[in-house]
Amino acid sequence: MKLNYSIGTDQEIERIHEESLKILSEVGVVFHCEEAIDIFRNYGAKVENDIVYIDKKMVDEALASVPRTFDWYGRDGDKITVGDGKTKNVPAYGPIYVLKEGRYEKASHEHLVNFHKLHETSKIMDVSNPNVIDVSYIPPDIREKYRLGVALEYCTKPMMGLVEGKEVAEESLEMMRRFYGVEHLSDKIIAAGLIDTMGPMRLSTSMAEALITYSRSGQALIICSGQTLGITAPQSMAGTFILGNAMILASIVLSQIVRPGTPVVYCGKFDSADMRLSSGAAYGGIESLWSAATSARMARYYHVPLHTGAGNTDSKLMDYQAGAETFMNLFSAYALDTDCLVHACGTLDSFNSIGYEKYILDEEKIESLEHLKQGYEVNEKTVMFDSIKKTGPSGQHFERTQKSYRTDFIMPKLSIRDNHNSWIQAGCPSSESLATEVWKKRLDEYVKPDFNKEQRSILEDLLPEKYR
Repeated sequence: MKLNYSIGTDQEIERIHEESLKILSEVGVVFHCEEAIDIFRNYGAKVENDIVYIDKKMVDEALASVPRTFDWYGRDGDKITVGDGKTKNVPAYGPIYVLKEGRYEKASHEHLVNFHKLHETSKIMDVSNPNVIDVSYIPPDIREKYRLGVALEYCTKPMMGLVEGKEVAEESLEMMRRFYGVEHLSDKIIAAGLIDTMGPMRLSTSMAEALITYSRSGQALIICSGQTLGITAPQSMAGTFILGNAMILASIVLSQIVRPGTPVVYCGKFDSADMRLSSGAAYGGIESLWSAATSARMARYYHVPLHTGAGNTDSKLMDYQAGAETFMNLFSAYALDTDCLVHACGTLDSFNSIGYEKYILDEEKIESLEHLKQGYEVNEKTVMFDSIKKTGPSGQHFERTQKSYRTDFIMPKLSIRDNHNSWIQAGCPSSESLATEVWKKRLDEYVKPDFNKEQRSILEDLLPEKYR
């Protein structure tokens, strides 16, 4: 027996698609990138005053060429397959603050290294990410090289890429190619670029340039809708989602014109909204479940891989709100069979912060959700009628632990389940205090990977001397 949920009728999903096509053909899209506009113009799209109009045929052709699955390779040749039915967990992206043992600190080199070590030693995390925390403590002119260098130094898992414009995208992909020992970038996918559409129907210069570069290089894209209710989108869930969906489709079309078969992961809106806030987004709102479920329906409608949900909360503390909202968002992703889960562990404060203890606790929650997703068996062995009959109507089933118990139930290490007296005798531990012990132990036991001469040379080129 397995758990799943969905939302909307087939007619409503088709309506979202049809309205998105109307926006693309009648309202149009602004690409703040001359190369992107030229690509559309040369492809035959209508372009007026730098506004690109995209017709249904272009959308249909683009969607038909997006692969249903793709392999994503790590440093040592190991790979994961996106779209194979198993959720791939991806690290956080860009938090500014770090919550550690109940106190906040600004992002630093030490924290960046520590979270890379946690990713690398995690049984839950499938991917590494140079963008896991803010690195504004590094001068802007070397910031992107630095973040890539640190990730390459500590991580071997498949990696997210850098997308701060054409030059950064090209140089970072070339450095990764050399570091991985790949002859041609088109030989295998070694990076996925996160493209955020942001404005109503606009794609920024850096995002458009990165999208073109990754597509041309045969690398993967995760295209996210950045529309915000009441700010860059209408004040309704339907209007906001449709606008975001239209912008994702426009970005997919560009990627497939540049290189048909470019792998794309669809990421529609997965947050709620609160117009009392300057940001407008509220990731802990119950409407996030609507957003995530609609994203899943649209990705399945388009037959493309899905990213939705996040291990995130609007709370700034490790409190009831944090636990409830994080579980809601993680549950949503797993119940919807998402292919990629970006921001899988550790985020809080509406993505502005990441916490050590929360990272560990989110890992265990994801482990429990993976267990939930597997479901349980109802068969001749598991109904255990012989045991029930032997025990009788008033007996007890107190016996040696059965295989069925170990299969059907997991035993979390960080949840406090002892009776009150046992808990007192153990010193009144909390889930948070147990998580602190875990992350410290993981960091102590981390072993840095080996490097060949070429890799050491690349790291020396990428990293400032202070951080080598």
